[in-house]
Amino acid sequence: MATKLIINEDQYAGDRIQGQRQYQQDDFGFDNRRAGDFLMILADGMGGHSGGDIASDHVVTTFMDSYHNANGTVKERLFEALETSNQAIAAYTEKHPDLMGMGSTLVAVVINKDKMQWISVGDSPLWIYNNGELSRLNADHSMKPILEEQVKLGKLTAKDAATHPDRNMLRSAVVGTYIKYIDQSPEALELFPGDTILLASDGIFTLSDTEISQIFKKPLASKKMVKKLLEAVEKKNTRYQDNTTALVFQIPKKTNFIKKIFKF
Repeated sequence: MATKLIINEDQYAGDRIQGQRQYQQDDFGFDNRRAGDFLMILADGMGGHSGGDIASDHVVTTFMDSYHNANGTVKERLFEALETSNQAIAAYTEKHPDLMGMGSTLVAVVINKDKMQWISVGDSPLWIYNNGELSRLNADHSMKPILEEQVKLGKLTAKDAATHPDRNMLRSAVVGTYIKYIDQSPEALELFPGDTILLASDGIFTLSDTEISQIFKKPLASKKMVKKLLEAVEKKNTRYQDNTTALVFQIPKKTNFIKKIFKF
């Protein structure tokens, strides 16, 4: 028999910082309107000051509404919500041609019963911390993996790859046209007591996997974990630090997996 998770306000949290940028282009949301599903979504906008703000806001809002109203399996609803969000960007830029080219990354996770599924476009990472190990779950649609492969093949030095001007260039994003690359969980991933899920924008890469893991090792509520992550990014005082957003969801170490109805 399928089990169901208790979900309470201590289990999830999200926040963002502006970094050294003049504006904030990240956006995020949590949604539990669909019975049995807990949705988390994050979008990192691009396209200038107003364009990035508008794009990430449109993607988050449209995705949540579309997922709530869609039919089919979780996987089908995630894909439909992505397509609807992409169409929303297309419709907006058609009415506002001065913002043509605006768009955003997207990473969305749905927790249903004791399993999770996701969909993502772009380079916003999705990790799971399990048994002391931090593992990335989704694909990176920036040029970074391409450059790293060239290093393995001996076509590029590690130093050149790390400083390459195109390292963070996106190969796929939600911009209102055909989405070249979409990463979607092939099947639902089973969750276990003690698992921690992290969705973030690429500003989080200021921290190493080890530094993130050190924060997750401590028995903290999700809100405190998010605060610690963002404080660690700020403490680095990195020049040109990008906007950084972190969403955390924890599976309690001791749980009887019975669902609780909750409201924000």
